[in-house]
Amino acid sequence: MKSRYSKLLVCGAVLFLMEASLPFAFAEEGGAAKTSDKNPDLPLQVESSEKDGWVSAEVSGSVDIPYEELKGVLSDPSNWCDFVPLTLNIKACTCRKTPEGTQLTFFAGRKFYQEPEDVYELNYAFSLDEPKKDVLQVLLTAEKGPVGTEDYRIEVLVFPGEEGTLIHFSSSYQTSLMSRLLRGGYLATAGRDKVGFTITGRNSSGDPVYVQGVRGIIERNVMRYYLALKAYLKTRDLPPETQFESAIQKWFDMTEKYSRQLYEVPREEYLDAKRKERRNQSELQREIGSCRTE
Repeated sequence: MKSRYSKLLVCGAVLFLMEASLPFAFAEEGGAAKTSDKNPDLPLQVESSEKDGWVSAEVSGSVDIPYEELKGVLSDPSNWCDFVPLTLNIKACTCRKTPEGTQLTFFAGRKFYQEPEDVYELNYAFSLDEPKKDVLQVLLTAEKGPVGTEDYRIEVLVFPGEEGTLIHFSSSYQTSLMSRLLRGGYLATAGRDKVGFTITGRNSSGDPVYVQGVRGIIERNVMRYYLALKAYLKTRDLPPETQFESAIQKWFDMTEKYSRQLYEVPREEYLDAKRKERRNQSELQREIGSCRTE
């Protein structure tokens, strides 16, 4: 039986993860992916905000695969369970068909290895729409989250661009008093020196000063999910027996490029945890049956 304190730690970790929730976001439809106005070294645009209890994040990026191929990847909910768990905080992901539609469950916890029963389950309803030609909308919604948070919404739009396929991601949810208290404690202790990607100024030596606090949390997590998708796309055509191992290696390599923001645990600790978590996920999915689109 977990103590109340342990449960709060798990829920707190989920909240720091869900500040951004997944990987990508959006410029104006049809526009080219832009480098961040405030960080010219960042190959995508990141925006974040917190207002009146709502937390939201947006990212704009692109990938160098055809639109139809990316559409096929993101339209199959089981593929989300292949790339989302590459990130540190997602311990497993399952997909199931229900009378109401498709449900994705993210088992979210802390940065080290945890068993599925020791983490928080966030249940998203998964839906697709094509509001117009060559535009795909993927929408994930969850009414409830940890410690009183609610109204989770993840929206992904995909459409062809001048250079590659554009991906626009937006994520938002409603905070609670407890979630704000937990977050405040984190930012005053373990998260005190952590930064995001937006450059807010320069110090006396001319070095960049990066955003911190809530926006830093959001930006770090959005980038982790964006890199998870890219790692999956770069390895998905490999033989099944090597694809996952290659993906976790690729994800860690990608995060090393942004170690100031994204480094959390040593490579071998991350890889060992992900291998165990993958086995757990396979068992969880086996218990409820396949969800893969044929």
